[in-house]
Amino acid sequence: GVTAFRQPQARNAARTLAIMAAIAITMFLGVSYLAVKMGARPSSSASVLSQVARGVFPAGSAGSLVYYLVQAFTLAILILAANTSFQGFPRLAALLARDSYFPRQFVNLGDRLVFSNGMLILAGLASVLILSFRANVDSLIHLYVIGVFTAFTLAQAGMVRYWLRTREAGWRKSAVMNGVGSATTLVVTAIVIWTKFTSGAWMVIIAIPTMIAGFYAVHRHYRSVARRLRAKANAVLARPQPANTIVLYVERLDAATREAFWYARKISNGSLRAIHVPFPGSDPGIRPRFFSWSEGRPSLEVLSEEEEPLDAVLEYVWRFPHGEGDFVTVVIPELFRTPSLLSAVMRRSTFSLKRGLLREPGVVVTDVPKLAGSSDGENVAEPRRAVGVVPIAGVNAVSLRALIYARSLGLDDTRAVFFSFENDDATRIERDWERFPTGVPLQVVEAPYRDLGKPLLTHLRRITADPEAVAVVVMPELVVRGTDRLLHNQRALYLKRILLFEPRVILTSVPYQLV
Repeated sequence: GVTAFRQPQARNAARTLAIMAAIAITMFLGVSYLAVKMGARPSSSASVLSQVARGVFPAGSAGSLVYYLVQAFTLAILILAANTSFQGFPRLAALLARDSYFPRQFVNLGDRLVFSNGMLILAGLASVLILSFRANVDSLIHLYVIGVFTAFTLAQAGMVRYWLRTREAGWRKSAVMNGVGSATTLVVTAIVIWTKFTSGAWMVIIAIPTMIAGFYAVHRHYRSVARRLRAKANAVLARPQPANTIVLYVERLDAATREAFWYARKISNGSLRAIHVPFPGSDPGIRPRFFSWSEGRPSLEVLSEEEEPLDAVLEYVWRFPHGEGDFVTVVIPELFRTPSLLSAVMRRSTFSLKRGLLREPGVVVTDVPKLAGSSDGENVAEPRRAVGVVPIAGVNAVSLRALIYARSLGLDDTRAVFFSFENDDATRIERDWERFPTGVPLQVVEAPYRDLGKPLLTHLRRITADPEAVAVVVMPELVVRGTDRLLHNQRALYLKRILLFEPRVILTSVPYQLV
């Protein structure tokens, strides 16, 4: 795409396109001339280019090796040509997602600063097409030709409209050129559709309108959600100071539980509750051991072992007021043997517990992960400071609810952090921030590569560089139902993934139920 070029992007892209066009025209005319002179014909066993190369460099001659070089370079060019879709589609998907016509997760960058979600989806769709058509090029080419020439037609028509609207110098000449190009490619598209409709072209005719309708449906959904969240922002700020009940979930006594106990006690204002749900292999003497461990404050409540941990914890949480105005914070310690996401998912008790609690209105889930054998293990002194960090993507009901929750914790320092991707992002967020005063300072961090991971990790590591401090990341999380979950919360999942094994980082999810 044009955005991949250096500044000035438009001029550099135009120059590159002109050079590529000149090379392509020269190669086409040269190959066509040689094919006519040598009598090369389309064949199922040898391409026209292969026949021309064999004619110029016949077998047994001194230059016969060059024939194989031509074949090798042809293969390399075809590989690069196939790779262009993996360059273009992820960028196009990211642009559509940024304008809310495509799921937002396509904006996210992977570990190598590429739009890896777009690449994975494209690879999956390409594999499905290859298997469906049994890699038959004659069948697949119809899909390619219709798609390409339709794009050419729309692009040229769009340029005609642009020239008619702006009327810049030389606009008539440019409009005529683009108009002729649009008409030419439209004729080619119509001919292919007419002649190849029953050979597979019908699928493209159905797919393109269906995709466009899907784009508009996604856009309407995002606009509807944005309107609702903006409208409810004032209602969130108007509520009185929330009450917060702290519940520590104790599965076993280990280093993660010790840090979770310290954090729960710090934010509880002296009203902390601790619970344990027995499971096969659990410590039968955990209650007196915890009593000695916590010096009797609080005592450990052992819930019914006849129920699943999630059901038992939910039944316990339902005793306390929680909802739009009040919170119940469930602090869940997790000790990992290895820094593996698979091991995190395989811990069924805590993983399913966190998932289930997030669906309960007014319940905040705090995860205190710890890696066994790490440098911040049991021998390290207890933390003394907790610094709250609230990453926000905008000012709305979801982020404001998380900010109010973070402010109610009474941490040593709490601030909101916004990652600016574009030049005008900072101005926009600061303007919105002034409209909704929360009492929490805002810090704008530049993220020039549209990547949240590295700037956030850098910010948190400045906090945890102090051996007496822990960073508490309070994440706003929109909770939706059904298929809408495919369009939301991918960024929250991404942040949880990269922070799960980060030393001395506590993860808190503040859900906002969209009903």
